[in-house]
Amino acid sequence: KQWYQRRVRGFSLSRSTSSVYPQSLDMLSTSHNLLISVVLVLLTVIGCEPTTDADLSNTTISLYSSECAALRDEAREIRREGYLAGDKAELVREEAYKMMEEAYKMKVGVLETRIELETSMVETLALMRGQATATSLYIQEIRSTLGELDVKISQLEDKIDTKITELEDKVDTGSENLTREIAQVRQTASIIKNRQRTWLSEVRLISLYKVTGGINEHSASHYSDLIVDGQFTHDRHTESSMRTYSHTANDARDNKLWIELGGVFKIHKIQILNLRHCCQERLIGAHIYADDRLLGSVVEAKGAYEFFTNEDDPTYASRITLHQPLAKYTHILELQVWGSGPYSTDDMF
Repeated sequence: KQWYQRRVRGFSLSRSTSSVYPQSLDMLSTSHNLLISVVLVLLTVIGCEPTTDADLSNTTISLYSSECAALRDEAREIRREGYLAGDKAELVREEAYKMMEEAYKMKVGVLETRIELETSMVETLALMRGQATATSLYIQEIRSTLGELDVKISQLEDKIDTKITELEDKVDTGSENLTREIAQVRQTASIIKNRQRTWLSEVRLISLYKVTGGINEHSASHYSDLIVDGQFTHDRHTESSMRTYSHTANDARDNKLWIELGGVFKIHKIQILNLRHCCQERLIGAHIYADDRLLGSVVEAKGAYEFFTNEDDPTYASRITLHQPLAKYTHILELQVWGSGPYSTDDMF
């Protein structure tokens, strides 16, 4: 009995851990039948053997009735437990079969998946093989095209080399011709420049009949234009004989007279012809300018003044101004400017 109970507990434990196999079920069933046979043999030995399973409860034992009853009850309990264990074994077997069926289905699913995977791999390999074939053909076409391009490039390089040689010959020839032409142009330019320098270097009166202006001019025919009219010699020094001089209207400060030369000239000398019949001291303190450059000042009373420029520091100007900052009348007979030009602003020498 104890051995049988241990087997049943072991069976239940193995079932609870889900490690039951059909072989274990068959062994449990065999052990159950063997146990029942052992019990019946024991009952026979001790004199409690029943005739059938149905008469087991009606057997009378004369000598050991109490022991037989106890053994009988235990046998019944063992049989009942054996039947229960058999039922449990059947249930476990059914569950095992169900698990086997599910495992079989899983195996079938795995096989189907494997088949699909293999099919997909075969299709992929076929596609890759087709692509590899197409790529190989394309590479062959590229190689063929590159070979043709190499030939064309070689031909083109030959043509370019030929053209470069021809061009170099032409450039050499043209360079020689251009060198000769440049030399001729330089020679011609040098001649023209020398002629220009010779012509521009001629010092002459450049103020005659130029445009003039002034501040505080006299209204009685003593305008600023009279300082460039060229009239400055007379047979006698009387006012009636020398009416061709400029005169300011009053003795205000900062009286001015100026000449617009009409271009940029190189100034060599400026000459001021003062009045001869009177009042020569009124010009003392006046300044003469070439544009903004001061050329000199009047410091004494006399009939004529000359202001020279420095040849080492040439003076170029387009306006000559006589400025009297003192409160005096300003009157002169003539303002003469001697120089050369005109010059452009980028051709001064």
